[in-house]
Order: sequence, then C-alpha cells, then structure tokens
Amino acid sequence: MKKLLTLIIIVILVMPSSKTLAQNQNDNEALAQVYSKLAQAQGGEMTKDEEEKLLKNLSPEMKAKLEEVKKLNKNKYYQLLREASQVNSWNAYFAAENYSVSRTLSPFAEASKERNEQLKKQKELEINVEIYALKYKNADNANQQKIKSDLQTALNQLFDIRESQKQDEVKQLEKRLQELKESLQTRKQNKNEIVQRRIQELLGDSKYLQWE
Repeated sequence: MKKLLTLIIIVILVMPSSKTLAQNQNDNEALAQVYSKLAQAQGGEMTKDEEEKLLKNLSPEMKAKLEEVKKLNKNKYYQLLREASQVNSWNAYFAAENYSVSRTLSPFAEASKERNEQLKKQKELEINVEIYALKYKNADNANQQKIKSDLQTALNQLFDIRESQKQDEVKQLEKRLQELKESLQTRKQNKNEIVQRRIQELLGDSKYLQWE
C-alpha cells in the first residue's frame, strides 16, 4: 500500500504542466481510476483517528448521508467514506493542475476546469447511487418509493455525464483521425523528400534532419 501511495505522489509531481486539453482530460480520468482502486484496496475497518480525519474534510450533506449508511452497513460505510475522501484529494490536485494550465494554456483553462468539475460530480453521484441502493433495501414500504425516485434522479444525472464524456471522446477521436489522414496525405506527396532525408540521416550527412 505504501508503494502505491508513493507511486501516486510521484505521478502527480512529475506530470508536466504544459499539456493540451485532451491530455489533461486523459490524465485526470486515469488519476480518478487510480484513486478509486486505491480506495477499494484499502478496504476494511479504520481507526477512530483515521475516520475523524477523513470526515473532517467532507461537506455536512455528505457526512449526514454517510452517517445513515454507518447505521445500516459499517463495511459499506468505510468504503464510501474512503471514496468520498478521494474526491477532496482530486479537488486539491485539480486546483493545482488548473492553475498550472491557466499559466501556460489559458485558452484551455476554463474547459479543463469544467471537465474536472464534471469528474467530481460523477464520483459524488456514484457514491449517492450506492447510498440510495443500500437505504432502499433497509427501508419500509412507505419510504422505498421516495428513495427509489431519488435513485432514479441520480442515475439519470450520472447517465448524462457519462454520455457527455463519451461524446467528448468521440470528438477527440474524430479530430485525431482527421489529423492522421492529413499527415498521411502530406507524407505521400513528399515521399521522395522524406526518403532522401532518411538516407542523409543514416549516412551521417546531417544529424539534424528527422525521419519523422
């Protein structure tokens, strides 16, 4: 576990600040997956000090929800508490990353911030969905319909976020495909020049000419 934590810290520290928006999105999503796996790997119960430390940084609303879960299922409570605390870790990283982006790629800063907020909202909704499902199984008939309605609302919002992410991914793939097509066409048109440059490079005629 210590090795995994160390790896995450190293990744954050060495991650370059001057990136494109697409690279930022990919990095953030990858980091979100790492945090999620870390929360799952930790598992099990926690000490009182650890519990209080994680609760300290959560919103009153999230604390109240988790308190309900604690009464129903302690193992699920510990799991969701760890996951909720990771959201705060993302916020700290995203805030630093957005500041870095705003200094070097200001046209992309706002879009990157919006994307990070979307990822945060997605994780919060995923936690809420688990909470509603647990509460529904332990509720009486009179309250189940209200909980089911809340669950449906959360799932609808989560669905919209996930579909939006997929649409963004499609746009990025389409853009990348168009760039590759243009590059391929240009390289075909300049085949002889590229081959001659490669010959010069291999024969040592020029160390500055590049094959690609």
